[in-house]
Amino acid sequence: MSGGLFKYGSSRKQFLVGLNRSPILQSLWSHKSGTSVNSPSTLPLDMKTKDQIYDGVVHSNPGKSAIEIKAKQGFAYAKELMKFYKHGVTAVWQNNKKVKGIMRDTFKITGSLDSAGKETNLRIPNSEALTKHMSQYLYMNLMENRAEKAATTGDLVRVGVSSEASVSSRLFNISRADFQLVRRTPRDFVKIPMFAVIFTIFMEMTPILCYVFPEVTPSTCVLPSLLPRIWRSGPLKSLRSEITREDIGPIEDYVMKTAYNLPAYHVRMLCTSLRLKTKYVPTSMFPEFVLRRRLHNYFNYLTVDNYFLSGMNGDGNIWNLDVQELVLACLERNLVDDCKDLVDQLSTGSLEKRTEALNELRIKLVRFVADFGSSNVGYLAVSHLLEKPDIKAISNWRD
Repeated sequence: MSGGLFKYGSSRKQFLVGLNRSPILQSLWSHKSGTSVNSPSTLPLDMKTKDQIYDGVVHSNPGKSAIEIKAKQGFAYAKELMKFYKHGVTAVWQNNKKVKGIMRDTFKITGSLDSAGKETNLRIPNSEALTKHMSQYLYMNLMENRAEKAATTGDLVRVGVSSEASVSSRLFNISRADFQLVRRTPRDFVKIPMFAVIFTIFMEMTPILCYVFPEVTPSTCVLPSLLPRIWRSGPLKSLRSEITREDIGPIEDYVMKTAYNLPAYHVRMLCTSLRLKTKYVPTSMFPEFVLRRRLHNYFNYLTVDNYFLSGMNGDGNIWNLDVQELVLACLERNLVDDCKDLVDQLSTGSLEKRTEALNELRIKLVRFVADFGSSNVGYLAVSHLLEKPDIKAISNWRD
């Protein structure tokens, strides 16, 4: 840590010294087993690109005429689309049933009193309320641990012993997979009727309509080529052009700004880049208090999700994320410079380029989680001003 912000630096030895002083970093950097950080039923089915499908038809039909090849290619692509969209719609429907059961039986606030003064458990109405409750619990736990650390630690600091107070491990009896299931499914479920009508009427033309209106697409039905339309690079580039060292002053101070004391125009740009508002309504038409509240709720979400990604709750950390989850986690934190470039690299790039791109995302995400616990929403606007680590060198430090 330097100036309150984490830095990889250029020396593995120096990095390990910092690692030993931070429980969060230790958990982030450790080799863990477990796949509960992934929620595959809320994400699209892996599907070959259109070019890959077409090439496969050509290779499997030698000697066929050009007209026959074209017909077979169109049929093969339509067949894959049918399979892809059917899986996506079915997944949302099944997920909705699971969410109802989880919210009814699992997520409850214990220790409350009813009108008669008897102890009772309160059901949590929705994912936003659940996230707020979990975020508050993490904050209170951290404050308690800091107070205990301050009261029990003397002036002597032992080498190799964690010197930073941190949230406790295994605070929640739910996994990130269930947390994301509860968060993502309601948003997808409301899109199913409209999407089903579009798919029934237009069939193989559905990808084109989804490309024009990406907001109608459930997350389980998003083709890789559609991702850059959903996570547009323009708003993030505009934000970064406005957020300069000269404009914001010391970065260490700016990252501490909350949703309620950021400059109004920074709030509007952040909400646009993070997709906290629809692109079809000008940002200026949204009341400022609405955008600030959405940004604060988003901070609560990232606080909880970061706890799961850190590995502190068990069942895996950032290094256990599959590709889709990793990309989405980085997009949600403004860590992807250009979504289209990333999708192209992961879809058609060489194995070396693909591995390098994924390593860069993981290393950026590790730094984000390490910093965000002692920062606030201001941190979401400054990733371009932070240290540019040597990705290849740092990737080898963990081996």
